[in-house]
Amino acid sequence: MSDIPLFPLNVVLMPGSPLPLHIFEERYKQMVNECLENESEFGMILADESGTREVGCTARIVELVERYEDGRMVVLVEGSRRFRLNNIMTGKPYYVGEVEYLAEEPEEDVTAVAEECIALLERVVEAATEGSVGIEIEPPYRNLAFAIAGRIEFDVETRQSILELTTEQARLEKVRELLKGAAERLERERRSREKAQTNGHLRGDWKPGEKR
Repeated sequence: MSDIPLFPLNVVLMPGSPLPLHIFEERYKQMVNECLENESEFGMILADESGTREVGCTARIVELVERYEDGRMVVLVEGSRRFRLNNIMTGKPYYVGEVEYLAEEPEEDVTAVAEECIALLERVVEAATEGSVGIEIEPPYRNLAFAIAGRIEFDVETRQSILELTTEQARLEKVRELLKGAAERLERERRSREKAQTNGHLRGDWKPGEKR
């Protein structure tokens, strides 16, 4: 068991993924200043109208991007370790969580499903940007599911479900399903846009008198 500062937020941080944070509440300014001074991490956990979840991720402060005169800060954090929240303690201006860190289950060969996810990610990026964007992801595919979930704008409940899965195989299978649906939807939307743009317009090579 460990005690760590806790930052409940309507955001899901993924291990290895960067996230900029604007810190403006007094209690969290104190928390972040203490973490900067001690070079320590704090825990981020999803909290919304449905309550506070049990599984979160620690945040390591990578950079103090800006500090304002009134004490507000912009910091860049990176997700580090997953944890399970067992208890929330008071006594400080900010929350403190009693947590246990979650170990990964034994590794297995995820090459096949990882390569499927990368191909689907390429399709999503191409359909969304209407151009191919190279994605440099190479073996070994360590924490690939977290990397993709940190890049794609999945909703918070989906991100949380990925964070809670205990094997990379299970996470990649979930991501594959989500990417397949996203790719098909974006490609349909692009075809519809292209059809709407050409509807009612003559082909550029058509000449009067020719049959279309």
